[in-house]
Amino acid sequence: MPCAPERSTPPPPPRDPMENPRKRDAILPVSVMLCMHTLIALTVFVVPVMAPEIGMGAEAISLFVLLLYFTSMITVPFSGPCTARFGPMRMMQLCVLACAAGVALCCVATSEAIYGGGVLIGIGLGLATPAASDILLRYTPESIRSFIFSLKQAGVPAGNLIAGLLVWLALAIGWQNAFLLTAAVGATIAIVFQPLRKTWDEGRETDTRIRVNRQSYVNGLRMIKEDKAIRWLSMSSFVFVLLQVSTTSYIVTFLVEDVGRAHETAGSIYALAFAGGFFARVLFGVVADNFIPPLKTLGILGLVMGAAAIATAQFNSDWSVYAIGAVTFLLASTAAGWNGVFIAETAARAPKGQVSHVLGISLILTYAGCIATPPIFLGLLALSDGSYSFAFSLIAVPAILVGIRLLLLKPDQV
Repeated sequence: MPCAPERSTPPPPPRDPMENPRKRDAILPVSVMLCMHTLIALTVFVVPVMAPEIGMGAEAISLFVLLLYFTSMITVPFSGPCTARFGPMRMMQLCVLACAAGVALCCVATSEAIYGGGVLIGIGLGLATPAASDILLRYTPESIRSFIFSLKQAGVPAGNLIAGLLVWLALAIGWQNAFLLTAAVGATIAIVFQPLRKTWDEGRETDTRIRVNRQSYVNGLRMIKEDKAIRWLSMSSFVFVLLQVSTTSYIVTFLVEDVGRAHETAGSIYALAFAGGFFARVLFGVVADNFIPPLKTLGILGLVMGAAAIATAQFNSDWSVYAIGAVTFLLASTAAGWNGVFIAETAARAPKGQVSHVLGISLILTYAGCIATPPIFLGLLALSDGSYSFAFSLIAVPAILVGIRLLLLKPDQV
Protein backbone atom coordinates (compact mmCIF):
# COMPACT_ATOMS: atom_id res chain seq x y z
CA MET A 1 0.00 0.00 0.00
CA PRO A 2 1.61 3.26 -1.05
CA CYS A 3 2.42 5.70 1.70
CA ALA A 4 0.64 8.99 1.68
CA PRO A 5 3.01 11.80 0.79
CA GLU A 6 4.12 13.80 3.78
CA ARG A 7 2.76 17.28 3.94
CA SER A 8 5.52 19.83 3.91
CA THR A 9 5.30 22.48 6.58
CA PRO A 10 5.04 25.90 4.97
CA PRO A 11 7.97 28.14 5.80
CA PRO A 12 7.29 30.79 8.41
CA PRO A 13 6.54 34.24 7.06
CA PRO A 14 9.57 36.49 6.82
CA ARG A 15 10.24 38.51 9.95
CA ASP A 16 9.42 42.18 9.70
CA PRO A 17 12.40 44.04 11.22
CA MET A 18 10.18 47.03 11.96
CA GLU A 19 7.81 44.96 14.14
CA ASN A 20 10.46 43.27 16.27
CA PRO A 21 13.85 44.78 15.41
CA ARG A 22 17.07 43.02 16.32
CA LYS A 23 20.39 44.69 16.98
CA ARG A 24 21.77 43.80 13.56
CA ASP A 25 18.75 45.40 11.86
CA ALA A 26 20.04 48.82 12.97
CA ILE A 27 23.50 48.48 11.39
CA LEU A 28 22.67 49.65 7.86
CA PRO A 29 20.25 52.45 8.84
CA VAL A 30 22.61 53.97 11.41
CA SER A 31 25.57 53.72 9.03
CA VAL A 32 23.71 55.56 6.27
CA MET A 33 22.30 58.19 8.64
CA LEU A 34 25.76 58.73 10.16
CA CYS A 35 27.22 59.34 6.71
CA MET A 36 24.48 61.78 5.68
CA HIS A 37 24.49 63.65 8.99
CA THR A 38 28.27 64.02 8.86
CA LEU A 39 27.97 65.78 5.51
CA ILE A 40 25.16 68.02 6.79
CA ALA A 41 27.16 68.90 9.91
CA LEU A 42 30.24 69.67 7.81
CA THR A 43 28.29 72.22 5.78
CA VAL A 44 26.98 73.84 8.97
CA PHE A 45 30.41 74.33 10.55
CA VAL A 46 32.75 74.85 7.61
CA VAL A 47 31.97 78.56 7.11
CA PRO A 48 32.64 79.67 10.74
CA VAL A 49 35.77 77.50 10.88
CA MET A 50 37.03 78.97 7.59
CA ALA A 51 36.05 82.52 8.63
CA PRO A 52 39.62 83.86 9.07
CA GLU A 53 40.47 82.65 5.56
CA ILE A 54 37.26 84.10 4.07
CA GLY A 55 37.73 87.37 5.94
CA MET A 56 34.67 87.16 8.21
CA GLY A 57 34.73 88.74 11.66
CA ALA A 58 32.62 87.93 14.71
CA GLU A 59 29.69 90.04 13.46
CA ALA A 60 29.59 88.35 10.04
CA ILE A 61 29.89 84.90 11.62
CA SER A 62 27.04 85.73 13.99
CA LEU A 63 24.73 86.84 11.17
CA PHE A 64 25.52 83.70 9.15
CA VAL A 65 24.85 81.44 12.15
CA LEU A 66 21.67 83.33 13.06
CA LEU A 67 20.24 83.06 9.52
CA LEU A 68 21.15 79.37 9.31
CA TYR A 69 19.49 78.38 12.57
CA PHE A 70 16.52 80.72 12.15
CA THR A 71 15.80 78.97 8.85
CA SER A 72 16.13 75.61 10.60
CA MET A 73 13.68 76.66 13.30
CA ILE A 74 10.96 77.78 10.89
CA THR A 75 11.36 74.70 8.66
CA VAL A 76 11.56 72.00 11.33
CA PRO A 77 7.76 71.95 11.98
CA PHE A 78 7.31 70.94 8.34
CA SER A 79 9.50 67.87 8.87
CA GLY A 80 6.59 65.76 10.15
CA PRO A 81 4.20 66.25 7.20
CA CYS A 82 7.06 66.23 4.66
CA THR A 83 8.42 62.97 6.06
CA ALA A 84 4.94 61.43 6.02
CA ARG A 85 4.32 62.41 2.40
CA PHE A 86 7.70 61.89 0.72
CA GLY A 87 9.21 59.33 3.07
CA PRO A 88 12.12 59.79 5.49
CA MET A 89 14.80 58.61 3.05
CA ARG A 90 13.70 61.00 0.30
CA MET A 91 13.73 63.81 2.85
CA MET A 92 17.28 62.93 3.89
CA GLN A 93 18.39 63.00 0.25
CA LEU A 94 16.82 66.43 -0.23
CA CYS A 95 18.41 67.70 2.98
CA VAL A 96 21.89 66.64 1.86
CA LEU A 97 21.36 68.24 -1.57
CA ALA A 98 20.16 71.51 0.01
CA CYS A 99 23.25 71.66 2.21
CA ALA A 100 25.55 70.88 -0.72
CA ALA A 101 23.92 73.64 -2.76
CA GLY A 102 24.35 76.05 0.16
CA VAL A 103 28.09 75.41 0.41
CA ALA A 104 28.46 75.80 -3.36
CA LEU A 105 26.60 79.13 -3.25
CA CYS A 106 29.03 80.42 -0.60
CA CYS A 107 31.81 80.14 -3.20
CA VAL A 108 30.46 83.25 -4.95
CA ALA A 109 32.17 85.03 -2.02
CA THR A 110 29.76 87.94 -1.66
CA SER A 111 27.95 88.61 1.60
CA GLU A 112 24.59 87.97 -0.05
CA ALA A 113 25.73 84.63 -1.47
CA ILE A 114 27.25 83.46 1.82
CA TYR A 115 24.12 84.38 3.78
CA GLY A 116 21.95 82.76 1.09
CA GLY A 117 24.07 79.64 1.40
CA GLY A 118 23.40 79.71 5.14
CA VAL A 119 19.65 79.72 4.46
CA LEU A 120 19.91 76.66 2.18
CA ILE A 121 22.03 74.83 4.76
CA GLY A 122 19.48 75.77 7.42
CA ILE A 123 16.68 74.19 5.39
CA GLY A 124 18.60 70.93 5.11
CA LEU A 125 19.53 70.93 8.78
CA GLY A 126 16.01 71.70 10.00
CA LEU A 127 14.32 68.87 8.11
CA ALA A 128 16.99 66.19 8.64
CA THR A 129 16.86 65.08 12.29
CA PRO A 130 13.14 64.11 12.48
CA ALA A 131 13.40 62.21 9.18
CA ALA A 132 16.48 60.26 10.28
CA SER A 133 14.91 59.57 13.68
CA ASP A 134 11.85 58.10 11.95
CA ILE A 135 14.06 55.54 10.18
CA LEU A 136 16.19 54.68 13.19
CA LEU A 137 13.28 54.26 15.61
CA ARG A 138 11.72 51.65 13.31
CA TYR A 139 14.86 49.51 13.08
CA THR A 140 16.36 49.91 16.57
CA PRO A 141 15.53 47.71 19.59
CA GLU A 142 14.88 49.58 22.81
CA SER A 143 17.93 48.10 24.56
CA ILE A 144 20.37 50.02 22.33
CA ARG A 145 18.24 53.04 21.39
CA SER A 146 20.37 55.74 23.06
CA PHE A 147 23.53 54.15 21.67
CA ILE A 148 22.20 54.08 18.09
CA PHE A 149 20.85 57.63 18.21
CA SER A 150 24.11 58.84 19.75
CA LEU A 151 26.06 57.05 17.02
CA LYS A 152 23.97 58.79 14.37
CA GLN A 153 24.41 62.13 16.12
CA ALA A 154 28.17 61.48 16.19
CA GLY A 155 27.99 62.77 12.64
CA VAL A 156 27.97 66.28 14.14
CA PRO A 157 31.45 66.12 15.76
CA ALA A 158 32.62 64.14 12.73
CA GLY A 159 31.55 67.13 10.63
CA ASN A 160 33.42 69.41 13.05
CA LEU A 161 36.52 67.24 12.66
CA ILE A 162 36.44 67.38 8.87
CA ALA A 163 35.75 71.14 8.92
CA GLY A 164 38.85 71.67 11.05
CA LEU A 165 41.00 69.56 8.74
CA LEU A 166 39.64 71.38 5.67
CA VAL A 167 41.56 74.45 6.85
CA TRP A 168 44.75 72.72 5.68
CA LEU A 169 43.17 71.82 2.33
CA ALA A 170 41.89 75.37 1.91
CA LEU A 171 45.38 76.77 2.50
CA ALA A 172 46.66 74.46 -0.26
CA ILE A 173 43.95 74.78 -2.94
CA GLY A 174 41.90 77.79 -1.81
CA TRP A 175 38.80 77.83 0.37
CA GLN A 176 36.42 78.07 -2.60
CA ASN A 177 37.81 74.90 -4.17
CA ALA A 178 37.53 73.16 -0.80
CA PHE A 179 33.88 74.23 -0.60
CA LEU A 180 33.15 72.98 -4.14
CA LEU A 181 34.71 69.63 -3.27
CA THR A 182 32.45 69.43 -0.21
CA ALA A 183 29.38 70.17 -2.35
CA ALA A 184 30.35 67.49 -4.88
CA VAL A 185 30.74 64.87 -2.14
CA GLY A 186 27.32 65.81 -0.76
CA ALA A 187 25.58 65.41 -4.13
CA THR A 188 27.27 62.03 -4.59
CA ILE A 189 26.10 60.79 -1.18
CA ALA A 190 22.50 61.77 -1.93
CA ILE A 191 22.53 59.80 -5.19
CA VAL A 192 24.41 56.72 -3.98
CA PHE A 193 21.80 55.86 -1.34
CA GLN A 194 18.83 56.09 -3.73
CA PRO A 195 18.26 52.26 -3.82
CA LEU A 196 17.41 52.28 -0.10
CA ARG A 197 14.41 54.50 -0.64
CA LYS A 198 12.15 51.67 -1.85
CA THR A 199 12.31 49.91 1.53
CA TRP A 200 12.74 52.79 3.95
CA ASP A 201 10.02 54.97 2.41
CA GLU A 202 7.48 52.15 2.34
CA GLY A 203 4.19 53.16 3.91
CA ARG A 204 4.49 56.87 3.22
CA GLU A 205 1.21 58.78 3.12
CA THR A 206 1.15 60.35 -0.33
CA ASP A 207 -2.07 62.25 0.36
CA THR A 208 -0.62 64.10 3.36
CA ARG A 209 -0.94 67.87 2.97
CA ILE A 210 2.26 69.77 3.69
CA ARG A 211 1.13 72.55 5.93
CA VAL A 212 1.63 73.58 9.50
CA ASN A 213 -1.12 75.64 11.06
CA ARG A 214 -1.45 77.26 14.44
CA GLN A 215 -3.26 74.25 15.89
CA SER A 216 -0.38 71.98 14.90
CA TYR A 217 1.99 74.12 16.95
CA VAL A 218 -0.45 74.22 19.87
CA ASN A 219 -0.90 70.43 19.88
CA GLY A 220 2.84 69.84 19.77
CA LEU A 221 3.52 72.31 22.57
CA ARG A 222 0.72 70.75 24.63
CA MET A 223 2.41 67.33 24.35
CA ILE A 224 5.67 68.85 25.57
CA LYS A 225 3.96 70.72 28.41
CA GLU A 226 2.05 67.66 29.64
CA ASP A 227 5.08 65.36 29.68
CA LYS A 228 7.50 66.67 32.32
CA ALA A 229 10.40 64.63 30.98
CA ILE A 230 9.99 65.95 27.43
CA ARG A 231 9.60 69.45 28.85
CA TRP A 232 12.93 69.25 30.69
CA LEU A 233 14.57 67.57 27.71
CA SER A 234 13.48 70.49 25.52
CA MET A 235 14.63 73.09 28.05
CA SER A 236 18.01 71.41 28.46
CA SER A 237 18.49 71.34 24.68
CA PHE A 238 17.89 75.11 24.54
CA VAL A 239 20.52 75.77 27.20
CA PHE A 240 23.12 73.23 26.10
CA VAL A 241 23.00 74.37 22.49
CA LEU A 242 23.96 77.90 23.59
CA LEU A 243 27.31 76.52 24.64
CA GLN A 244 27.58 74.14 21.69
CA VAL A 245 27.03 76.86 19.07
CA SER A 246 29.34 79.25 20.92
CA THR A 247 32.09 76.63 20.79
CA THR A 248 31.62 75.62 17.16
CA SER A 249 31.22 79.21 15.92
CA TYR A 250 33.76 81.23 17.90
CA ILE A 251 36.49 78.99 19.33
CA VAL A 252 38.71 79.16 16.22
CA THR A 253 38.41 82.95 15.99
CA PHE A 254 39.07 83.19 19.75
CA LEU A 255 42.25 81.12 19.42
CA VAL A 256 43.46 83.17 16.45
CA GLU A 257 42.55 86.70 17.57
CA ASP A 258 42.88 86.59 21.37
CA VAL A 259 45.19 83.67 22.14
CA GLY A 260 47.50 84.37 19.20
CA ARG A 261 47.56 80.94 17.55
CA ALA A 262 47.98 80.46 13.80
CA HIS A 263 44.82 79.60 11.86
CA GLU A 264 46.09 76.14 10.92
CA THR A 265 46.99 75.44 14.57
CA ALA A 266 43.55 76.58 15.74
CA GLY A 267 41.93 74.44 13.03
CA SER A 268 43.90 71.39 14.13
CA ILE A 269 42.93 71.91 17.79
CA TYR A 270 39.31 72.26 16.69
CA ALA A 271 39.48 69.08 14.60
CA LEU A 272 41.13 66.95 17.29
CA ALA A 273 38.77 68.25 19.98
CA PHE A 274 35.69 67.28 18.00
CA ALA A 275 37.22 63.93 17.09
CA GLY A 276 36.84 63.28 20.81
CA GLY A 277 33.26 64.48 20.54
CA PHE A 278 32.58 61.72 18.02
CA PHE A 279 33.52 58.98 20.47
CA ALA A 280 32.02 60.84 23.42
CA ARG A 281 28.56 60.84 21.85
CA VAL A 282 28.71 57.08 21.42
CA LEU A 283 30.02 56.63 24.96
CA PHE A 284 27.26 58.79 26.46
CA GLY A 285 24.67 56.75 24.56
CA VAL A 286 26.04 53.52 26.07
CA VAL A 287 26.03 55.11 29.53
CA ALA A 288 22.41 56.27 29.16
CA ASP A 289 21.32 52.81 27.96
CA ASN A 290 23.06 50.76 30.63
CA PHE A 291 24.28 52.70 33.65
CA ILE A 292 22.80 56.15 34.29
CA PRO A 293 19.25 57.21 33.29
CA PRO A 294 19.19 59.59 30.30
CA LEU A 295 18.05 62.67 32.25
CA LYS A 296 20.79 62.15 34.85
CA THR A 297 23.34 61.63 32.08
CA LEU A 298 22.33 64.98 30.60
CA GLY A 299 22.61 66.60 34.03
CA ILE A 300 26.20 65.41 34.43
CA LEU A 301 27.06 66.63 30.93
CA GLY A 302 25.64 70.07 31.77
CA LEU A 303 27.94 70.41 34.78
CA VAL A 304 31.04 69.22 32.93
CA MET A 305 30.52 71.35 29.81
CA GLY A 306 29.94 74.42 31.98
CA ALA A 307 33.15 73.82 33.93
CA ALA A 308 35.08 73.23 30.69
CA ALA A 309 33.78 76.51 29.22
CA ILE A 310 34.95 78.42 32.29
CA ALA A 311 38.37 76.80 31.90
CA THR A 312 38.37 77.76 28.21
CA ALA A 313 37.80 81.37 29.22
CA GLN A 314 41.20 81.33 30.94
CA PHE A 315 43.14 80.74 27.69
CA ASN A 316 45.91 83.23 26.91
CA SER A 317 49.20 83.28 25.03
CA ASP A 318 51.02 81.68 27.98
CA TRP A 319 49.02 78.45 27.70
CA SER A 320 50.76 75.61 25.87
CA VAL A 321 49.10 74.18 22.79
CA TYR A 322 48.71 70.86 24.64
CA ALA A 323 46.85 72.44 27.57
CA ILE A 324 44.60 74.37 25.19
CA GLY A 325 43.95 71.19 23.25
CA ALA A 326 43.08 69.19 26.38
CA VAL A 327 40.56 71.73 27.69
CA THR A 328 39.04 72.26 24.23
CA PHE A 329 38.77 68.48 23.90
CA LEU A 330 36.76 68.28 27.14
CA LEU A 331 34.54 71.19 26.11
CA ALA A 332 33.87 69.80 22.63
CA SER A 333 33.23 66.28 23.93
CA THR A 334 30.50 67.45 26.30
CA ALA A 335 29.04 70.54 24.61
CA ALA A 336 28.64 68.51 21.41
CA GLY A 337 27.98 65.17 23.10
CA TRP A 338 24.49 65.48 24.59
CA ASN A 339 22.37 65.48 21.42
CA GLY A 340 22.05 61.74 20.86
CA VAL A 341 20.78 61.06 24.38
CA PHE A 342 18.34 63.98 24.09
CA ILE A 343 16.91 62.87 20.73
CA ALA A 344 16.66 59.19 21.70
CA GLU A 345 14.84 59.94 24.96
CA THR A 346 12.48 62.46 23.32
CA ALA A 347 11.66 60.00 20.52
CA ALA A 348 11.09 57.20 23.04
CA ARG A 349 8.64 59.29 25.08
CA ALA A 350 6.65 60.55 22.08
CA PRO A 351 3.25 58.92 21.41
CA LYS A 352 3.31 56.14 18.83
CA GLY A 353 3.15 57.52 15.31
CA GLN A 354 4.00 61.04 16.52
CA VAL A 355 7.80 60.76 16.73
CA SER A 356 8.73 63.14 13.91
CA HIS A 357 6.01 65.60 14.96
CA VAL A 358 6.88 65.76 18.68
CA LEU A 359 10.60 65.75 17.94
CA GLY A 360 10.10 68.51 15.39
CA ILE A 361 8.26 70.73 17.87
CA SER A 362 10.83 69.97 20.59
CA LEU A 363 13.63 70.90 18.21
CA ILE A 364 12.07 74.35 17.79
CA LEU A 365 13.39 75.13 21.27
CA THR A 366 16.77 73.71 20.30
CA TYR A 367 16.97 75.94 17.24
CA ALA A 368 15.68 78.87 19.28
CA GLY A 369 18.80 78.39 21.39
CA CYS A 370 20.91 78.32 18.24
CA ILE A 371 19.33 81.59 17.11
CA ALA A 372 19.76 83.18 20.53
CA THR A 373 23.47 82.35 20.69
CA PRO A 374 24.87 84.93 18.21
CA PRO A 375 23.12 88.01 19.72
CA ILE A 376 23.86 86.80 23.27
CA PHE A 377 27.52 86.14 22.48
CA LEU A 378 27.90 89.44 20.61
CA GLY A 379 26.19 91.23 23.50
CA LEU A 380 28.66 89.71 25.95
CA LEU A 381 31.54 90.77 23.68
CA ALA A 382 30.14 94.31 23.57
CA LEU A 383 29.82 94.46 27.36
CA SER A 384 33.44 93.39 27.81
CA ASP A 385 35.18 95.35 25.04
CA GLY A 386 35.50 92.24 22.87
CA SER A 387 36.61 89.76 25.54
CA TYR A 388 35.95 86.19 24.41
CA SER A 389 37.00 85.04 27.88
CA PHE A 390 34.17 87.00 29.48
CA ALA A 391 31.67 85.66 26.93
CA PHE A 392 32.67 82.00 27.42
CA SER A 393 32.53 82.40 31.22
CA LEU A 394 28.96 83.69 31.30
CA ILE A 395 27.59 81.44 28.54
CA ALA A 396 28.59 78.49 30.77
CA VAL A 397 26.30 79.46 33.66
CA PRO A 398 22.92 78.30 32.23
CA ALA A 399 24.34 74.85 31.39
CA ILE A 400 25.56 74.42 34.96
CA LEU A 401 22.22 75.49 36.46
CA VAL A 402 20.16 73.19 34.22
CA GLY A 403 22.60 70.35 34.87
CA ILE A 404 22.00 70.71 38.61
CA ARG A 405 18.21 70.76 38.09
CA LEU A 406 18.27 67.59 35.98
CA LEU A 407 20.31 65.79 38.63
CA LEU A 408 17.81 66.82 41.32
CA LEU A 409 14.79 65.44 39.43
CA LYS A 410 13.35 62.38 41.18
CA PRO A 411 12.21 59.31 39.19
CA ASP A 412 8.59 59.76 40.29
CA GLN A 413 8.62 63.31 38.90
CA VAL A 414 9.18 62.10 35.34
